[in-house]
Amino acid sequence: MKHRFAGFVPVCGTLLVIAATLGGLCTTAEATYDYRFDVATFCCPCSDPDQYFCQGQFDALNFVTANGHVVAMGSDAHRAELNANGNFLACYYNTLNDPGYLQKTATQKADDIHNYDVANFTNTGVICTWIVLNEISAGTWPNNQTYRTWVHDVVHRLKNTYGHKVILLSPFQTVAANDADWQAVSQDAYIAIECYLSGEELRQDGRSSIAEMSAWAQTQYQASKNSYLARGISSSKLFLAEHYGQTFSGTGWGRAGTTTSTWTNCIIARCQAMHNVGFAGTISYAWGSNPMGTGESYLISFEQTYASQPLP
Repeated sequence: MKHRFAGFVPVCGTLLVIAATLGGLCTTAEATYDYRFDVATFCCPCSDPDQYFCQGQFDALNFVTANGHVVAMGSDAHRAELNANGNFLACYYNTLNDPGYLQKTATQKADDIHNYDVANFTNTGVICTWIVLNEISAGTWPNNQTYRTWVHDVVHRLKNTYGHKVILLSPFQTVAANDADWQAVSQDAYIAIECYLSGEELRQDGRSSIAEMSAWAQTQYQASKNSYLARGISSSKLFLAEHYGQTFSGTGWGRAGTTTSTWTNCIIARCQAMHNVGFAGTISYAWGSNPMGTGESYLISFEQTYASQPLP
């Protein structure tokens, strides 16, 4: 992407050793929470001037809801803060295709991903059940059966050997082929469609009101969902992923150079459209992407606008 064990309540603390031994299969009931995932990767301070994500932004994404929601991160350092607000932790794994299907078998790659989870998410609690995988290779998937089988075998092992719940990000806004492979993957993973609608796209053709932008966005999201449904994937396995980066005009995703107030309205419009289409879950991405150099107070205000919208 250019761009839940985490769902167990922390009463399992006394069972931590047993849970780790069993891959995190805690004996308490899994909490009920919204399938609303937010990818939050700290970069503060950051060597990349185009990235900025600090504690204030994390606090804004760690908002309180009736059921709780899930934040996908690179480690469990902030688990206690999430749990204190009734929220949950997922593992964000950013290198699905590194080193690649030609260098590692599906078994080896699945083992690597699980071991990454163990290494980074057992310092403050049990291992994360949920793993967000970034992402299907846009260049390799369409015409390479070996790669498509490899991807399925990776998520199959993660689910059936290790008991993980997997969200696999897909860079294809629409799909029109490889039905059997899509169906095979969806048996073992949720598929998060990256349907990135930029601020500029929302504003095209004279659209200015939230209602106008939302109506247009809804047609785009519905078309994406319909194309995956046509491949034989159940609606219950389809998430939508959206991009929230502070991008320049012409980028093609995220804010794309819109004004502060207009971007706020675009966030509301996209959220309303996602809600109306009715995905099984949603993922917000790229809160730390900030090539525009937008100030932190504005970044936090955008997250607060997003947090106020009902999703999924």
